[in-house]
Amino acid sequence: MTAPAHSTTFEKAIHVTPIDTNTYSAHLDPSWCIGQVPHGGYTASVLYRTATTHFVQKAARAGASNARGHKQQPPQEPIGLQITFQRRTFAGPAILSVQEIKLGARVSTVQVTLSQARDERGAAAASATGTAFKSLDRNNLEVKVLAYVTLSPPAAEEGPAVTATWDLSPAPPPGSLAGGAIDFKSLGENGVDGEWKAGPVATPMLHAAKHVQAHSPASILRPKTTEERAKQVVDQWSRFAPGGVPARWSNEAVVYLADIFPAALDRLGAMEETAVLRATGGNAKGGDGNKVATGEALVQFWYPTVTMNFDLKSRLPREGVEWLHTRVVTRMVRGSRADLEVLILDQDGALVATSTQVALVADPARNGKGRGEGKL
Repeated sequence: MTAPAHSTTFEKAIHVTPIDTNTYSAHLDPSWCIGQVPHGGYTASVLYRTATTHFVQKAARAGASNARGHKQQPPQEPIGLQITFQRRTFAGPAILSVQEIKLGARVSTVQVTLSQARDERGAAAASATGTAFKSLDRNNLEVKVLAYVTLSPPAAEEGPAVTATWDLSPAPPPGSLAGGAIDFKSLGENGVDGEWKAGPVATPMLHAAKHVQAHSPASILRPKTTEERAKQVVDQWSRFAPGGVPARWSNEAVVYLADIFPAALDRLGAMEETAVLRATGGNAKGGDGNKVATGEALVQFWYPTVTMNFDLKSRLPREGVEWLHTRVVTRMVRGSRADLEVLILDQDGALVATSTQVALVADPARNGKGRGEGKL
């Protein structure tokens, strides 16, 4: 059997198993966590896979009915997700329920809920039995994540693409090839090309960030003041590397990428530091407005995602792609609540996906606490 483009490691991490016609089980992998909490983009990938699996199962049942004269619907795949992270999830067993809101030949919509035990103790007890999902107390489950997923048959979106007159502004830093193009062979083998180099290095608690090889402009990694960090433009070229082994970006993996950008988190932290400094007259814990960060180990805060909207503009080929470019914009942090706009482009500059998110800026220690000690 051919391994999926995004690797068997990621395939195992997002795998869902049908329980009945509308219910599925999954196991949220601790190696895709931020502290003790599964990463938002990784969780979104599980939701994407759940919707995909639901329609695969539905098509299989329809195929059996088709033999009896029933019309079979074309296969459907997600093109958009609207997600609210209502409660903190944790590594371990999860139940996913699918409710069909609208089924159409061109566009369908389903609601997917991810539920877990109310606390980690219930999940740990179930996991210890070796039959985690059968042992879960269904009366003790609570909804952790709620999503609406829009799906469409791939064949319905075939044809030429018409793009508006737009480009990234300011333009990203150049690579070493003619016209500023990136030498991806050099970037992959040496970790550097033109103005681009590997990094920044995420802090140890960011387990989920270890599955991507992110490359940033050298200007991002140079020492700079808090004010400079708050104003910097955030770009990155990324290669998927589950478990540290290079793989390729798939549609499910792009959902994860839409929420993984270490340098942008440093910018959020700098914006929050600036707000604290202004509120305290420059005497905030951590220094003054001229504080310099080296870029070697970024992220001083935790950034839990509250809502996430994802729009897949161009489906990736089954064999995946090796490199994707991300541009992340944050316009304001107010009351420790930040907005993020994410654009993902391929090596030719074509738009692959867009995402808008709302995140909170918080003390990272809260992500290492148990359930109930640091509720959102």
